[in-house]
Amino acid sequence: MIKAKKLAVILSAGLLLISASGCGLIDSAKNSNDQSWEQVKSAGQLVVGFDKAFPPMGYIDTETGETVGFDIDMATEACKRLGISVKFQPIDWDNKQAELDNGNVDCLWNGYSKTEERAKKCNLSVPYMSNNQIILVKTDSSYNGLDSLAGKVIGVQSDSSAETALNDPANADFKKSLQDVVKIDDYSKAVLEIQNGTIDAIAVDEVVARYYLTKNPNAYRILKDKDGKEASLAVEDYVIGFRKNDEALKQKIEGALKEMAKDGTATKISQKWFGKDVITIPKE
Repeated sequence: MIKAKKLAVILSAGLLLISASGCGLIDSAKNSNDQSWEQVKSAGQLVVGFDKAFPPMGYIDTETGETVGFDIDMATEACKRLGISVKFQPIDWDNKQAELDNGNVDCLWNGYSKTEERAKKCNLSVPYMSNNQIILVKTDSSYNGLDSLAGKVIGVQSDSSAETALNDPANADFKKSLQDVVKIDDYSKAVLEIQNGTIDAIAVDEVVARYYLTKNPNAYRILKDKDGKEASLAVEDYVIGFRKNDEALKQKIEGALKEMAKDGTATKISQKWFGKDVITIPKE
């Protein structure tokens, strides 16, 4: 009986080892199935999906026809360090998830905000900068505080972070107070509609708003609360969106970004576009 019990224990322990080994093989198999980096490396280029009218993050300069922007410079440098080229593919931002899932682009990198919904659909990178969702109004308007826009019309880019912020329960009372929320193709059209009086304000990313303020400082201003602080609908992080299973590719791009943060290259790019260091990637 004692020998039988010892044999049973030995057999049981053996089965546990086999089971554990089997799990390890399965996990290893799962990891080996991720060919995302190898495919990009083999192709020799990373295809980045971006909104061609989202300055200063990524856009097509109407005067030169060149693709420029903060995210454009960041992606170009990251790919250079990885020994591959980069192709910037303009996409309909409303259909960005489909463009990614269908394999038309390798990632979404253009002022792409981190949200719970996007985290469910994508493999999101480490945040590389922070951003506020603010309200842009005409300089000569009398608006002061969110409540001053009651009964007014706000423009917002369809399927943008600003639209998500407006739909957040925390901003339910503000949205309910508005006469209407108009969806606009891109912000270059939105600022024209403010000037034409078609809309009263724009819900927009702070980085985009400051770009337009730099270009035409006398035309617009950021809405402030009655205490003098800039009114914010949400604070968020900018990330890069990859397909859910493309962990290897994500890690390669993140590695390049961390190197850029550590050696100061990311800060130089930030200084070029924003006049200050907005990088949130750990520099260690």
